[in-house]
Amino acid sequence: MIQEISGANHPIIKKIASLKEKKYRERYGEFLVEGAMSVLWALDSRYEVKAVIVSTDFVLPDLFAGKLDNQIVYRVPPHLFAKMADTKTPQGILCTCTLPSTKVLPKNGLYIYCDRVRDPGNVGSIIRSADAMGFNGVLLSPESVDPFNPKLVRSTMGSLFHVDIYTDVDYDALCALQKQGFSFAVSALTDDSIPSTEWSAKENTIIAVGNEAGGVSAETLSLADVVVKIPMAGSAESLNVAAAAAILMYEAGMKNRK
Repeated sequence: MIQEISGANHPIIKKIASLKEKKYRERYGEFLVEGAMSVLWALDSRYEVKAVIVSTDFVLPDLFAGKLDNQIVYRVPPHLFAKMADTKTPQGILCTCTLPSTKVLPKNGLYIYCDRVRDPGNVGSIIRSADAMGFNGVLLSPESVDPFNPKLVRSTMGSLFHVDIYTDVDYDALCALQKQGFSFAVSALTDDSIPSTEWSAKENTIIAVGNEAGGVSAETLSLADVVVKIPMAGSAESLNVAAAAAILMYEAGMKNRK
């Protein structure tokens, strides 16, 4: 069903534009997905797509054939589409999806834990790497960035729709996961750190990476069954948290897979 919208005061325009902010995402229970490929991934995912918005100057690619038959589609002029889009040069199509319900903590598998990682680009890259390396999901501490931030959603390149995301995973939740059998591998530089090349992940493992400036918290470090560091041949002092997480997930999920 296609509906034409031409007025800037239309409630749909105001609602979707507001989803750039977390408080409105929580109020409406929806988040913004922008760009042709991202919308396609959303349509093919387990997430519920609530509405699709198309600029009148956007030509739907053939890949969308049949995909929008059962969707509510709003057509708006380019200047109104720009009000709703989060990017400076929008592609001309976006959609909204229902926020997922709170998940029960996992029972087994490989997971990456982001401890106070606040940059949306970094967390988006970590989610993308988790998907690539065959991880089951990503755990986010309460202080980490909202995974449904529009920039973060775009940076996952669709991987947000392929791996499980757990938010507000605090110290008590980590303790519960450890008690039920998860091994904790914490990325940090300590006297006990071992090179990641000498580490073999157990079947049920959670890798913890820390804040861009301060690393993992003392609480998270206290749970470590093993502390790992990444050997570096060059003179760089450290790695970006997303790069470090990708290397550790490769060590755990790819290198040791038979």
